[in-house]
Amino acid sequence: MTKTTYRVIGFYQDENGFWQCPAFCSSIGYAQGFFNGHKNDPQMDGAVLIQVDHETWQIIDEFGTENISVVYGPLGNFKVERSAELVMV
Repeated sequence: MTKTTYRVIGFYQDENGFWQCPAFCSSIGYAQGFFNGHKNDPQMDGAVLIQVDHETWQIIDEFGTENISVVYGPLGNFKVERSAELVMV
């Protein structure tokens, strides 16, 4: 049986750069707690809540993610990145 896990990544931009606050959770309850904590923190610009199964993953909740991409790395890790800005000429 495959175990479902959850990742939460809160993020914000300040004068020192773009910061991420990742959390790994084994239950949806803990994950939602982290996610809601980010949502209620005025310093946070946004967050994503990711459900991870054996070979698949999906974003199940998010806020502040306009122009943000979720990236799945080669070692099974997740991060968020600012999307490239499109400029109309």
